[in-house]
Amino acid sequence: MAKQLSKHHFHILTAMFVLISFMLGCNEFMVVGNLSLIAQTYHESLSQISWLVATFSWTYAIATPVIALLTNRVHKYYLLISLLLVFLAGTILSSCAPSLSWLLVSRILTASVAGVIESLLSVIVFQLAHDVKQRSMAVAYIYTGFSLASVVGVPLGTIIADHWRWQDAFIMVAVITIVATITALLVLPRNLTGGTGTYKDQLVILHDYRTWIGIAFVTCAAATLYGYYTYIRPLIHQQLHFSLNQLSFILLLIGVIDIFANQTSGLIASKQGFGFHLLRPVYILNLLLLAVFMFMMQDKWLGLGLLFLLGYTVALFGSPV
Repeated sequence: MAKQLSKHHFHILTAMFVLISFMLGCNEFMVVGNLSLIAQTYHESLSQISWLVATFSWTYAIATPVIALLTNRVHKYYLLISLLLVFLAGTILSSCAPSLSWLLVSRILTASVAGVIESLLSVIVFQLAHDVKQRSMAVAYIYTGFSLASVVGVPLGTIIADHWRWQDAFIMVAVITIVATITALLVLPRNLTGGTGTYKDQLVILHDYRTWIGIAFVTCAAATLYGYYTYIRPLIHQQLHFSLNQLSFILLLIGVIDIFANQTSGLIASKQGFGFHLLRPVYILNLLLLAVFMFMMQDKWLGLGLLFLLGYTVALFGSPV
């Protein structure tokens, strides 16, 4: 176990993790916000371009546990820096991909390390936090970085894509990645040694049925989010008939709502039992919202309210899980 940091150093470290999660969120959602423009660039249908999202998700899901398992004994400091460099390479490739195939390769490359980076941040927080409350709020702030990506990164990426090229949005992410990597080199403690357990020691958690319940829980929560957020731009602009200027403002509002939800998520997680009893009615509410999604999206303001409410409730699962 690494030596715990002072509160001041831990706060600086948390701020750096927020920057990294912001970077991950921008890269992840940048494609989602610009699917229509990417389809036009490569002369493909929107359904074909949507495979970028599906491939990213499948790679993320499969590669994350495998790479985490294989790199358990690697020094955490060098592991995080290496993963950030791979992520940077993938992002640069996304910004200059000459064809849809190369863009797909770049998305596979970034997805293969994005999940491990996110998991590694939580592991480092677990090692360095002083208590459960500090740990829970730090994780909440990490998820807030993803929310900031929605508040600032995605709308900014959309504006950049509308006024210049969608590729320039990835250049923006690459610059942020460079800053995050340099910051990690300077701020991250060097005493974050790797784990000592064998592969069998790590896989023993799969014997606990609660692990599988947790996996199913996260899968459903993620499906709720990406089921509608993948098409957030055409939903708001084409289905609800808001203008492009209003689209950027609405994405900003969704991100602000997400930030508040993540702070609430941290407070829930800091309670005894990680507040799971508080999430049961939220899960039921999400089921009801998805059941009426098609009908509510026929009305401009009801549809917008539905997107706002989903944006808040889906984000509550992060820290407790």
